[in-house]
Amino acid sequence: MPQADVLLVIDVQNGLSQAAGYTALVDRINERLDIYHDEERPVIFMQHTDDEMTYGSDAWRLDTRLHRQADDTVFLKYHTDSFYETGLADRLHHILAESVEVCGLQTEYCVDTAFRVGHDRGFDMITTAGMSTTFDTPELSAAMIRKHHEGIWNGSFATVYPAAE
Repeated sequence: MPQADVLLVIDVQNGLSQAAGYTALVDRINERLDIYHDEERPVIFMQHTDDEMTYGSDAWRLDTRLHRQADDTVFLKYHTDSFYETGLADRLHHILAESVEVCGLQTEYCVDTAFRVGHDRGFDMITTAGMSTTFDTPELSAAMIRKHHEGIWNGSFATVYPAAE
């Protein structure tokens, strides 16, 4: 899979660690992190803050298993939109990013919004199938939610590459 100019890792936090396939997703994200770090490409982490994941709490903390480096950027966000009052768009413009690879949680909320808003702001958004997750609902499994959203994103808001076999 081609690399984008920057890797955007959304809400991989302790408070969401019960999402479907979470541990496997962290492993896949770490593979992407290692590639971006080896190629000295920028990595940006979004860290959600709300009443359930209050600033400084264990639930709020980024997962310590992530291969995060000291020079990676971390933005706090208080909304499902990673671009809303976070400084993300300014940072992407400052580093002359044209393409953004997205991964993380939750598929139908913050990840979906990042694709739509990033696309609307003129960035080429990309991902690989299976690089986000969410929680099962009474109506749909997390896998169904992810597949549905990947189908919507691909060709409309992003390029979704097939997962490696």
